[in-house]
Amino acid sequence: MVRCRFYSLLFLCIYFVVVMSMKPHPKVKGNVESLLKLTPWNWKHLNSSFKVDTPVTVDVSLTSHYRLTGKHLNKYLIKELQKQRDCASILKAIPNTKGRDGVYTIYPDMKTKKLVYCDMTTDGGGWTVIQRRMDGSVNFYRSWQTYKDGFGKPQGEYWLGNEDIHLLTSKTKQELRVDLQKFSGEKAYAKYSRFTVGSESQKYKLSVGGYSGTAGDSLAYHNGMKFSTRDQDNDTWKKQACSVERQGGWWFKSCIDAHVNGPYLKSAKITAISMHWYKFGNEVRALKRASMMIRPKI
Repeated sequence: MVRCRFYSLLFLCIYFVVVMSMKPHPKVKGNVESLLKLTPWNWKHLNSSFKVDTPVTVDVSLTSHYRLTGKHLNKYLIKELQKQRDCASILKAIPNTKGRDGVYTIYPDMKTKKLVYCDMTTDGGGWTVIQRRMDGSVNFYRSWQTYKDGFGKPQGEYWLGNEDIHLLTSKTKQELRVDLQKFSGEKAYAKYSRFTVGSESQKYKLSVGGYSGTAGDSLAYHNGMKFSTRDQDNDTWKKQACSVERQGGWWFKSCIDAHVNGPYLKSAKITAISMHWYKFGNEVRALKRASMMIRPKI
C-alpha cells in the first residue's frame, strides 16, 4: 500500500506492507481496513536530501503499532459490524466518522442494506441524504415503482426511495434540511423540525412543518399532499397531472411552490419546468444544486 502526502514543496510517500499468516475473513478484513483508515498514524521525519534536477528524498519511520485484540474489536470493530438504521446512528456508534462525508451502508428496516450518502459535517453531521442533484446526470422523471424503490447512485445524483424514507421517518421523529445553490453561486437552506412520509397505502403523504432558514418556506404549500409520479396522479389540479406537466415525482398540489425533482437545466432559466424553490428569490428560476437530508430530531 502507498500513502502519499504533499507538504509545501515536499511530495511524501509512505510505503508499508501488511503480512498475514492466514487469509482474513472478507467482512472482517473490510471492517478492519475501514477502522485503520480512521486511525491516526504517528510518524517521524528522519532525513531529507535535496539535489539539483533530482527528486527530493524523504526518509520516514512509522512509529505507530496496532494490535487488534478482542478488547479493541468489542469497542470499535463490532460497532461497525452492527447494523445501523441511519447516518446519525453510524455517527453515534463511530464518532471518528464526524467530518467524513461519503457513502455508507444503512438498514432502514434493520434487515435490508441500502447505500446512502451521509453528510457527517453540516450542522453537527449525522444527516442521511435522501435526495441529491448537482449535474443532471440522472433522470428524475420516473414511475411510481421506481420512486418507491429509489434510483441513481449515492456518490452522485439519487433518490433514496419513498419506502425507505417512510421507514426512516415513521420509526423516529425526523428533521429535514434542504440545501440549495443557484448558478450564480448563492446558497441557501431550509430546515424543518418536523418531517414525515406516510406509507404506500397513504400514497407516501407528506407531513412537514417548523421552518427555519434562509431559502424561504416553499414546502408549506405541499404539506399534507400525496406523492405523484407520471403514472400515478394524486395531485389536486383538475386540468392535467402535475407530474406529467412538470416532469418529475413530487408531493404536488396544484401544482408547485418547490420542485427539486424537476428537470435539470444547464443554466439559470426561469421556468416552472425545472428544479427550483420558488421562495429562494421569489421566482421559478432553475437551480444548480439541491439536496434533501434527514436525521432524528434531538
